Amino acid sequence: MSEIERLFSIRQSHHLELEAAIVRTLEAGDFHLAFGLADRRCRILPRPDARMYLLRAEALQHLGLKAAALSSVAKARDLEPDDLVAARRMMAWGSGEEQREAAIAVARFDSDIALVKAALLLLEQAGQDAFARVDVRDGDVAGWVTWTGSPDAYVTLMTLEGTRSIRLLPERKHQLASEARHAADFGIARPVSTEIQSLRVASAGRVVLDYPLPPNRSSAQVPGGRTKEAPNGRHHQPGLTVVVPIYGDVAATRACLSSLVTAARATDDCKVLLVNDASPEPAIHELLDEYAKSDDITILVNERNLGFVGAVNRALRVIPDGDVLLLNADTLVPKDALSRLRTVVTAHPAIGTATPLSNNGEFTSFPIANRANPLPEVDAVHRIDGVAAIANKDVVIDIPNGIGFCLYITRACLTAVRELSQDFYRGYLEDVDLCLRAAEAGFRNVCVPSVFVGHEGSRSFRQDKRSLVVRNLRVLEQRYPRYVAECAAFMLADPLRDSRGALESALLAYFVKEDLHLVLSGGGVLRGVAAARARQLATTGGRCWIIDFGFDGARLLSTVTDPAGAVPQSLQLDLTNKEQLASLLELLSQAKAVEIADIRNLPSDVLNFIRDNRIPYRMLIADGAIAANPAKKWGLRPIWRRFAEGAQAIVALDQRGAEFARDVLDLSPRLELWPKGRPFKANKGNASVLGVLALRSDAEEYGFVRDLATSNARKPGFRMTVLGSTLDDIKLMQLPNVLVTGSVSEDEIETLLEGHGISKLLLDIGLPLFGHPIKARLEATKLPRALVDWTGNAKLRKSDLRLAPELSRSKQISLLAEWAAKR
Repeated sequence: MSEIERLFSIRQSHHLELEAAIVRTLEAGDFHLAFGLADRRCRILPRPDARMYLLRAEALQHLGLKAAALSSVAKARDLEPDDLVAARRMMAWGSGEEQREAAIAVARFDSDIALVKAALLLLEQAGQDAFARVDVRDGDVAGWVTWTGSPDAYVTLMTLEGTRSIRLLPERKHQLASEARHAADFGIARPVSTEIQSLRVASAGRVVLDYPLPPNRSSAQVPGGRTKEAPNGRHHQPGLTVVVPIYGDVAATRACLSSLVTAARATDDCKVLLVNDASPEPAIHELLDEYAKSDDITILVNERNLGFVGAVNRALRVIPDGDVLLLNADTLVPKDALSRLRTVVTAHPAIGTATPLSNNGEFTSFPIANRANPLPEVDAVHRIDGVAAIANKDVVIDIPNGIGFCLYITRACLTAVRELSQDFYRGYLEDVDLCLRAAEAGFRNVCVPSVFVGHEGSRSFRQDKRSLVVRNLRVLEQRYPRYVAECAAFMLADPLRDSRGALESALLAYFVKEDLHLVLSGGGVLRGVAAARARQLATTGGRCWIIDFGFDGARLLSTVTDPAGAVPQSLQLDLTNKEQLASLLELLSQAKAVEIADIRNLPSDVLNFIRDNRIPYRMLIADGAIAANPAKKWGLRPIWRRFAEGAQAIVALDQRGAEFARDVLDLSPRLELWPKGRPFKANKGNASVLGVLALRSDAEEYGFVRDLATSNARKPGFRMTVLGSTLDDIKLMQLPNVLVTGSVSEDEIETLLEGHGISKLLLDIGLPLFGHPIKARLEATKLPRALVDWTGNAKLRKSDLRLAPELSRSKQISLLAEWAAKR
């Protein structure tokens, strides 16, 4: 019985069976199979952890696929930045910045002295000839330092009570010392404090390490409470203080302060409090000196760097009353944003925190949620905010937590939760903790989508950010066990989608003035064709959007998206609503060109409108199902013949599509190819695996794959990998020697072919499909392939298999089995 045949007996434990099988196959040295199992595990739920990506990398490395192995290790490090196995692999296999960052992790955390020495050598070769490891405890800080040059080094502990320094002399017998490198251990006691402390390691005037230390005593929290509501549930407009911690990036800070001061001066009873958090940049000090001359701006200067949390908490302690807005120094604030944000908050007394929309605001990101979208130009930030003020007027959406880039906190909420917690290291997720404490005290955390604030996104802690986020997230999960599940539910439901869509709808007028192309799709398998076509058209200038049509219960919906990631992303129109249908038809009439990629699944109202209003359109040849009977070459179905005759052009995206249009549909196509990328050479290893492309996920495709696998199940050496998803992947994988990858993309094809050891390809199952990017990438390979010759004149190589369209399924499978068995 084969390894695969022993797997996948219980659907609920499929992921566990995969994980066990990966280890067994790696130990057995079957690296193609180990890769296939690990690769599938990394594509399915529950989400894989770093260990799965490392196992995938292990198989790839044994197969000689170094670049793909490194990509898997990088993914593992992204999931678990402090994972030492991942860091060791990246240090051994990698190069450049990724290798250097891995060496830092090994030097910082590994207990294997030989590996630490290797890491220090790599860092020295990269120009970093001094390094310090720090272990923080409540009572003291200990560690070691290695350095070159000067014979001594200094360790300094900085606290509010003062500083304490110790001089380190080289220890000749230190296990990290060498002829060219000094090394010494150190230990220094910490006074008890509720404040952040700092440790600095220096040598010969150079700072080796600046390390903020978390408090070793928790500050007491006052009990939660609520302010009494004013009559009729209304509050007066409170004063507002905007707090901005400032450390570096003078260009972003200058742009932020310029916009903020204008907005603050346009807002009644609004003050600005800037905190210079011991910035090392002279340009920052010069910039703040300019603003210090303004009566309505207060500047606090920290003698030592307190980090975001320490800087904010110091500011909060000097603000006696009124609401507070925490603002990052890399934001752009529109002129009326502060006053509108405060107006919305004071209209809802239960609100504790409020966050605007932003290009980079996690839950509140626009146009794509939970993504760092590019920061628009200053004029565009103001335009989006102005449009949002109208499109989302009076809208308030509850969110799991506010986001600290621009976080409005009411005085009532501050009274209940006090300041930011210092249990979270170096300024990540403490804003989430504050908001969750606010929720526990009975306050609402909301997004105000009628306000938009630009946010460049922090570039601080680039090497350590992911590690810090993961570390702090674990603290957050222990404190609030339901938080992760609530976030997942929020992202799945996406309550802000309608607000993003309303904003996009209002912004459309700014974009349709440009050269706008529209590609119409019915979704499903042809969505990939439409996306590829839209990207191709966008390269010719202007914009290109995809309009997908589909049913949601009794509603016919159209979704408009820009595949380039720009606006729109959430625009959805209900075509059963006359006004929204009119909006879609207006969009079609204003487009420079319309291309129909999926005529079978487009609503007749839309097709008739295009035809009756003489909107120029092209018809894309992608789905062979538009033929009356492709096997007998009966031509285009009569229902679509009239539309084809009215098209500006019939467009085919590959040679086979052009031949099908001409010889089967009796149309005259225009061929518009795009580059397929470099050819891929056939696998030269010992594996002999048949790769079967599955794109449609329909019953015909599933039945064909099942019958093909069953007919070859007991043949010695037969293996089959299905590239894609089917109606029932696990059922297929219960058959001997069959793997199903799950959903794939065209940029993964080369790794999948080599990793699985695929030596032959079956590209056609069921009705023909043309121009799909995954299929195009596979057709560009040099591997032998089996395909259905719909026109009778396909150009094939001697190693290829020609299948006649009129053959029965059983006959096609018989020919495939014989062809696949040939070496």
